[in-house]
Amino acid sequence: MSMPLGVSVNSHPSASQVEHIADRFSAAAKRYQEHNCLQRLSGASLLQGFAAKGAILDIGAGPGTDFADCAVGDDIKVYALDIALGMLQQLQVTFPRHQCVCGNAEQLPFADGSIDSIYSNLALQWCHDFSAAVSEMARVLKPGGEAHLSIVAEGSLAQLSHLGLRVNGFQSLESLQAAFDTSDWQLFDVQLVPMTVYFQDLKTLLYSIKGVGASVQSYVQTENSSDVEAHLGKLRGRRDWLALEQRAELFREAQGLPLTYQIAQFRVRRQGDRV
Repeated sequence: MSMPLGVSVNSHPSASQVEHIADRFSAAAKRYQEHNCLQRLSGASLLQGFAAKGAILDIGAGPGTDFADCAVGDDIKVYALDIALGMLQQLQVTFPRHQCVCGNAEQLPFADGSIDSIYSNLALQWCHDFSAAVSEMARVLKPGGEAHLSIVAEGSLAQLSHLGLRVNGFQSLESLQAAFDTSDWQLFDVQLVPMTVYFQDLKTLLYSIKGVGASVQSYVQTENSSDVEAHLGKLRGRRDWLALEQRAELFREAQGLPLTYQIAQFRVRRQGDRV
């Protein structure tokens, strides 16, 4: 999910921010495909171990996911859930058979034990209360049902730190894993997967991070000094921006300017025999 550059959003928004976030996602929906490089990379990895069957809940569906290549059987029904109505309207154009549901992961609008499997790609780091979202997933999943989740985790965006940029943080893999009560869940595959995406310029790179719940707050001013302990200050104009661009060019690789994320990938199963 992408948001306009310049809109500062905390990576763990409070309940009062949800409506604001939804509005921003809706406004950005039509331009989303231009800025979801990481989402496509992470989604491809997550789908490799996902068997799509029965009632599938796609949490934070964004522009939608094509489950055709991992389908088991012909009776698939996809519920695409997102907090942004505009995003769902865009999704419906591409995936007219998906049933769109405007809702929040922490209060899923589904009956107990009504979902066969859950898929969520780079959405749950937005949760104000991740434990509540995990509890809701346990409630709606059928016994034996699986949840396959990719979540942006601590250690992401190291290149921005090297540039002196300060960004909102993310939870550690251990903190995320602690939300899964073993009386409810069997964790059969949990790993931290580094993923690097490349951009042709700094502006595009910074725009892209909005989609995963990060925002640049300030930068270390080093224009007249090589001292990395230089004071923090906000970008004040074109001169500061050009200096930042010059520093970013020092990190450029053949593919472009790199940005590395640490993706917590969870493949978990609801305790109990499938009925």
